[in-house]
This record gives sequence, C-alpha cells and structure tokens, in this order.
Amino acid sequence: MIRILAFLLFLIPVSALAEAQSCTTSVGGQRVSLFYEPDDEQVGANQTRREAWLGVGGEIDCPSYVTLRHLTPDLTDDQRQPFCLQWEKEGSTYAGYAEGARDAYLRCRTPRRGFCERVNTSVQSSMAVAGLADAPAGSEGVVHGVQAVTRPGGAVVLSGAGAAVQQTIAGASTTAGAALATPIGLAAAAVSVVAVGGAVYLCHE
Repeated sequence: MIRILAFLLFLIPVSALAEAQSCTTSVGGQRVSLFYEPDDEQVGANQTRREAWLGVGGEIDCPSYVTLRHLTPDLTDDQRQPFCLQWEKEGSTYAGYAEGARDAYLRCRTPRRGFCERVNTSVQSSMAVAGLADAPAGSEGVVHGVQAVTRPGGAVVLSGAGAAVQQTIAGASTTAGAALATPIGLAAAAVSVVAVGGAVYLCHE
C-alpha cells in the first residue's frame, strides 16, 4: 500500500505539490491578503531583478504582478500587458491600474490622476472597438483624430479627447459608444479606451 501511494505521488507534478504562498498588498489604503504560487513562471517573468532583490517596500511583500492580477481578474497574462499599476507615494498604496509604460515595479512611468475601469459592454462591442485599429501589433494610426495603437496581447488602445473618442467608437458600435458616454469619460481632457479579452476598459485623467 505504501509503495502504491509513493508511486502515485511520484506521478503528481512538483508544481501541484507546491503550497501557495501568502503575501500582503495595499489597494486604496486597505491591506489585502493574496496568494500565489512561488514557482509561477509568469510572476517571475514580470518581476525585475530590482524588485526581486529589494522588494516593493513598506508592508507590501506581494510581487507587483500579483497585485496587477488581483486588479484585473478577467484578463489573461498576455491581455494585461498594456496596463501598469497606479502608485500613491504618500499613502504607500496602489490606487488602481492604468494604461501605459511600466517601470521596474510595474508602476506607471507617467503617474496619472485617473485610472482604468471596465465598462459594461459586450464582446461584440469590444470587437467593434478593436476593428478601428486593424493593424499588426505595435503599429499606430489615426482614426478620425483619435490615435489608435495595437499592443501585444491583442489589445487595441484608442486615445484622445473624451468626446472625440466616444464619437469615434459610437460610429463603430452604438452600444460601446453609449457605455463610454459617462460624465467622467466625456468630461475628461484625455481618455484612453482599451479593448482586450472581449472587454472594454475606460481610462481617464
């Protein structure tokens, strides 16, 4: 019997036997306890040497990517690549996530006052928005005065003035256009709309 159990354990992958590790992060000034696999390849791939050696700092001991995963649960590892973490230095806490370039800690290189939030649209609406920039990853273009950029992971980012972005999207999808016609979206001086993973995210400043 013991030999049978030992044989069965041998067949189980080592990763399945590894215990999830707990860690602490801070979002909006609130401490949050999370769990992750220490040997997760994606966590390691998105962790710079600086963070691995020095950590995030303060009471936060979660790898930055674990926090980003927590804030974007509906996305895959590839789909969340366009996003960075919004960091509030005064409170030593994450304010949310935004679209933009990352620093060594996955924080936004250009801090913004706004952040991204998912809007209530359909998969068809997301595809319509993505169709406004039908081009290879890394390419850029201008659609009716709105900048369109295709990012790795299948994300399409439309950027410009709030009203201009909303009008452009409404031309492709009335449903998505209506969902983005929020007081915050239209009043914002600068807006980015990210279509990825069958969802649409509104990022405003």
